[in-house]
Amino acid sequence: MTLTDAWRSRLNAGLGVGLLVVAFVVAWTVQGWRKDADIDHLKAGIATANQAAADARAARTQQVLQAERNTRDAIQAITDKLTNERDTARHEKDLYIAGVRSGAIRLSVPVIAAVPARPGCADSTAAGGPGQEARAQLTPAAAEFLDDIASEGDDAIRQANALIDAYNALREKLNVQAQEPTGLPAQGH
Repeated sequence: MTLTDAWRSRLNAGLGVGLLVVAFVVAWTVQGWRKDADIDHLKAGIATANQAAADARAARTQQVLQAERNTRDAIQAITDKLTNERDTARHEKDLYIAGVRSGAIRLSVPVIAAVPARPGCADSTAAGGPGQEARAQLTPAAAEFLDDIASEGDDAIRQANALIDAYNALREKLNVQAQEPTGLPAQGH
């Protein structure tokens, strides 16, 4: 039995189309596998980059937290130093005032006593003479009052110095002028 030419050409055309469809399906599948492998490779690269970024962020956070702890410790040391200096000064002031109140320490100030020069005065250069210094002893209450004023000034100076020390410590630890914490790489560079 022989096929007619029409059927033969139909069969060849059908076979050609079938082979084309099979080739297309095979190519589509192979291309899909290849693209899936590329996509998986890209996803792995993204995951690796995300993990590296997370690790870098965690390391940077730890560095910043360590810089913050160092700064906090430096400020605490300055505060402790101020407290110790203030306590020492208070103790010395209390001892001084106790000595003034008991009379063991006397506080006097220079005064110029206006004494008219008399022709009969033998020693015009003696204390209390014109232009000469004489001393006046202060009462314990007046001495304590003046010492309180001086102590408040000293305390204010100690506080100002501690503030300057804290500012310098912060500037050193955080390197404010460079806008970058000390020892840390610049972000985004």
